[in-house]
Amino acid sequence: MGVTPAKLYVADLGERAVVRITGRANCLSSVSFKRVINSLIERGRRVFTLDLSDCQLMDSTFLGVLVGLNRTLGQAGPDGGFSLYKPTETVRVLLDNLGILELFSTAESLGQEEAAEPVEAGEASDKTELTHTSLEAHRNLMDANPENEAKFKEVTRFLAEDLKRQEAAGSSD
Repeated sequence: MGVTPAKLYVADLGERAVVRITGRANCLSSVSFKRVINSLIERGRRVFTLDLSDCQLMDSTFLGVLVGLNRTLGQAGPDGGFSLYKPTETVRVLLDNLGILELFSTAESLGQEEAAEPVEAGEASDKTELTHTSLEAHRNLMDANPENEAKFKEVTRFLAEDLKRQEAAGSSD
């Protein structure tokens, strides 16, 4: 696709985790981000701080994955979820424009961030996984704010049709 995915760095601090996102958080990096967070959730982490001080932008797929994961964490208990540390102005405006900024708290500090380890950005195992992730992400954005339906209705329709074609082609192999 020619677009470089964001780099992810994780500091697992026991009760919580810090994830630093650098570069452009796009649909390609959304799959590895979802895998990293789900892995941490499986290990019992429910509280996450996202260091966005070096995140240049987030596309709608990444934002939708973030909203979906935040909803999952919130359902696990009142203390679960993501707090945002120093989001860049571009990212903050994107979150605000989609009406999802208020879903996240603000972190004033990172704590022991020196323990952050880079995460290998594994790509989606196939195009079907990427399409499914993108479709789910855009549905999350529409669920989070009804005003987003007009913005993403056609995208979700296209992605759903594309996913059906991919699955039909896969079953005929």
